[in-house]
Amino acid sequence: MNRILQLAVLIVSVTMFANFLFTASVGVYKTFHAYSILFSEGISGKPGLEIVESLDLFLVSLVFLILSIGFMKLFYPQFSGVDKIVLPWLKIDDFFQLKSLTWNAILLTLLITFGTHVLRAAGPLDWTMLIIPASVLLFSISAKMLKH
Repeated sequence: MNRILQLAVLIVSVTMFANFLFTASVGVYKTFHAYSILFSEGISGKPGLEIVESLDLFLVSLVFLILSIGFMKLFYPQFSGVDKIVLPWLKIDDFFQLKSLTWNAILLTLLITFGTHVLRAAGPLDWTMLIIPASVLLFSISAKMLKH
């Protein structure tokens, strides 16, 4: 049973790392697309919106990377590639630290997503746009309660 659990965690970690690579590459593509819009159409083509969307994609890919490295550090501490990753903000010794780090990354991603939706809106905002700020508020309250 222990080998099955380790294999499942390894499959999940590798899949999340693949998601990180895919999402980051789409973010790079959107960034290059934004610069091509800037050089071809100028500011009127709204390249800033593409750049903000690429930032959103980079933050989502960061969440995948954090989860992938976090699971590998928790379940495979003896793995030689994981112990070489020493970043002060990526110190993960237990699930609480992984959850807190992931929670904050998701909160920032939601905030950027809301900014993207506000920039994309052409006219007055609809009341359904309040769902994302409400979820940011709930995530913030939950993160604050987790620390105490």
